[in-house]
Amino acid sequence: MKKRYLLGTAALLALGFFGVQNAQAGAKITISDDSNFDLGFRLQTLYLHNDSSRTSNTNEFKLRRARIRLKGNVTKWVTGFLQTDFSDDDINSGGDVRLIDGWIMIKPHKLFNVIGGLQMAAVTREGMTSSGGAMTMDRPGINNYMLTWGSRGRVAFNTATLAGTRDGLGGDVMVRDLGFSLFGSTSFTDTAHFKYYLGVFEGQDPATRSSDSERYTGRIQFNFLDAESGLFNLSTYLGKKKTIALGAGYDTQSDVAVDSLTGKKIDYAFYTFDAFVEYPVGPGSVTAEMAYNDLDLDDARGVLADEKTRTPFAGAVAAPQAQGSGFYGQIGYYIDKWQPWLMYEQWDSDGANDAGDWHAYRIGLSYFIKGHNANVKVGYEKLTNDTPGEEDVDTFVVGFYVTY
Repeated sequence: MKKRYLLGTAALLALGFFGVQNAQAGAKITISDDSNFDLGFRLQTLYLHNDSSRTSNTNEFKLRRARIRLKGNVTKWVTGFLQTDFSDDDINSGGDVRLIDGWIMIKPHKLFNVIGGLQMAAVTREGMTSSGGAMTMDRPGINNYMLTWGSRGRVAFNTATLAGTRDGLGGDVMVRDLGFSLFGSTSFTDTAHFKYYLGVFEGQDPATRSSDSERYTGRIQFNFLDAESGLFNLSTYLGKKKTIALGAGYDTQSDVAVDSLTGKKIDYAFYTFDAFVEYPVGPGSVTAEMAYNDLDLDDARGVLADEKTRTPFAGAVAAPQAQGSGFYGQIGYYIDKWQPWLMYEQWDSDGANDAGDWHAYRIGLSYFIKGHNANVKVGYEKLTNDTPGEEDVDTFVVGFYVTY
């Protein structure tokens, strides 16, 4: 514990001694012409009021993210990245500091970069959108039906798992995954751009599998007008880009579990199609994004189970109640540091009697004190859970965001 406090103190002192770069970058320390490193941090704190249709109301404070990150360019060909996180919500198993990123990128060519280590598996646009560059309060809840995001619906502005949606899949390293990936980007013309991601990962927790199958992921993205050439996107550029993006991703792994009802080995597959637009309109700029996601659990009928022991995953629902498809759409208008936004998402499961179905409306307002480096957001969410016996919830949230 003492070491963690010393690490955090040293990082904050370093930020005080060195000059800060452009938006979202940390303190850049130059070692030589082609060697440097950036030291940065991210804090996101929330106050939430939840008004439930079946249980008592709740008020809570959350430290959604508290991160220290270090990115080092050893040479122009080699980059390393480390990031720690403290989070007190259930996506990171609560209340502890852990390493969430640890990778090395070899960069022989802009179209061929090799990344090895603990990293984000690139499939969805929102998965490859920086948490420090969100337009709304957080990522859409249907993004979490991907394997390493816990394969479940997330609500209350992505701070809680929705009851009746979890299929039990997940890696031993949640949210990120261990493996290797390829990344590249290029421009065909001044207004036509392309980037791709391909990955091979550990995937579903090896402790639950008797077969040594790998997880394979892929994503492509085309941009027209301005490029989004970096490894990560933003979900709003605050009027600084004029771009239209189209993307698609696929994620699959065989023999991730067994069907506890039939004993059949189950394969996992997830695919997505997405679109993004940021364009100046009048005195400000419109930002809009949508995606369609589909989760395929090989038409399993019962609760998914550990392939080694045939024990059903704790807390999981029958696979048809999680399997299904959904979409989200969000739109905002940025003007003079203010950005009102709207969002809608829904998930339609294959469960009987609407079990596993849900939808949510969100509305909010952001004030960007200093772009994505410092901002305040307020929002309201109305969740309707169609699963018999489960509750609807209204959530009001205020969030403070700081990134360097």
